[in-house]
Amino acid sequence: MGHRSSYRDQYGCVGMAGIRHKPQKRGKVLGKLLFGLSLAFLAFGLFSLGWAVWPEPTDGIQMMIPAGVLPGSPPGESYSSLATYDLTLSWPKMLRIGDVGEIRVTLMAEQSKIAQVDRKAQIVLVEPSIINLSLDPPGQTQANLAPEQDLSLTWKVEGQRRGTFPGEILVSFGFYDETLEELVNVPVAVVDLSVRLTDLWGMGAGLALWFGVVGLTLWGAFFVFGRMVMANGE
Repeated sequence: MGHRSSYRDQYGCVGMAGIRHKPQKRGKVLGKLLFGLSLAFLAFGLFSLGWAVWPEPTDGIQMMIPAGVLPGSPPGESYSSLATYDLTLSWPKMLRIGDVGEIRVTLMAEQSKIAQVDRKAQIVLVEPSIINLSLDPPGQTQANLAPEQDLSLTWKVEGQRRGTFPGEILVSFGFYDETLEELVNVPVAVVDLSVRLTDLWGMGAGLALWFGVVGLTLWGAFFVFGRMVMANGE
């Protein structure tokens, strides 16, 4: 029996060592295949999760609105800013489909630069608009500011299809004209903007996040199964 396990005997029979060699080889091949699949699922899961949670870039602009008579306003000192304001506008430069971005407008008054005008409040009107994207709240927002007050306004923006969407933010100061008995709006800033919506192979942020978790789960399962196959084939 000892000689039959290593070579063919005179009757052409194969020894026991030759019979055990093929299952070991198959186990190693299957184990390597499972390891390869696990690495593919790992790469897919990490890429999907990274795309879904990576911070989205923003864009913005900052400018100063001086106290006193506003440029481009109708004649008359009544169309004057109560104070010098630092105006800051920011918006999402890129959004994933399914995510919600923010448009933010901030007015900060410089206390040392208050105009001497016969008016107790500054009427501020802000209206962002982006073609084919929804804004919450919609339309124009109005606020009344005392000379020492600051203002911060926020809008939610989202969309459901990929593309680049242009828009603008219009900031105006309002003045009540007693002769006309109506509010006269004087624009102080008109800022153009653009928001780009993206997807991942047709998936939005929520679906990409779900597939990322599934990919990592399959990576762990195939990795453990591959180790078990390799161990049984030894």
